[in-house]
Amino acid sequence: MKKAKERNIFQLLLSIISSVILMLFMSNYLYASPVTEVSKNAIKSIIVNYINENMPWPKGTVRTEFFSQISDVGLSAKDITYRVVSIRDEDFIGYSNFTIRFYDKEVFLKEKTVRVRLEVLRDMVVSTGYLAKGTNISKDDVKLVKKWFDRISPRVVTDINDVLGKRLRTSIKQPNTIITRNMLREPVMVKRGKLVRIVFEKGPLKVTTMGLSKQNGAFGDIIKVKNISSKNVIYARVMGSSLVQVEF
Repeated sequence: MKKAKERNIFQLLLSIISSVILMLFMSNYLYASPVTEVSKNAIKSIIVNYINENMPWPKGTVRTEFFSQISDVGLSAKDITYRVVSIRDEDFIGYSNFTIRFYDKEVFLKEKTVRVRLEVLRDMVVSTGYLAKGTNISKDDVKLVKKWFDRISPRVVTDINDVLGKRLRTSIKQPNTIITRNMLREPVMVKRGKLVRIVFEKGPLKVTTMGLSKQNGAFGDIIKVKNISSKNVIYARVMGSSLVQVEF
């Protein structure tokens, strides 16, 4: 009986000692390895700040939509630093992935990749109403509006001055139709049946005479012209209003 009692006391002491050792171990572990929580809102802010600091667009013209599930990140360190990595030659429009890399004293800990869609607010030239094919566009035919885009087409016109005076290749039936460059032609500078000035130029030699245009022509077009003096029909390049040049 006495031995059983001593054995129970020994086991109790052993259990107490084990508990104390475990508590000391856990205390030292928690003290040595604090956990820092980076919230999902903080992660979003990091991405948005990176975009605003590195994008080529004016401030306030980009909106960000997050497309991946974002959760809090737990890091076993106290003094956390981070670096955002994007794809090479990022143009900051459309769908993109951004990766946040977390460090503890320059030692890599963990990374978090976030997928977003970026839209840019830009000026666009649009029609004010119906415009017939062949219309020479005036300032009353077009206007500037702002639209959100997740890709930029080089054909879209963003400056009204780039369309004024140009001719439409096709008719526009609806107001607020976006004007694209492939819808435009240079204005007619030489009209069929009208007199033109013909310039023959080669080196120091320059001769000017009058002609009669056989075709309509915009700047740079090569058209048929009848030389009034010689009655010959020649080809000449349109260089200006009622002006053509013969190329040798």
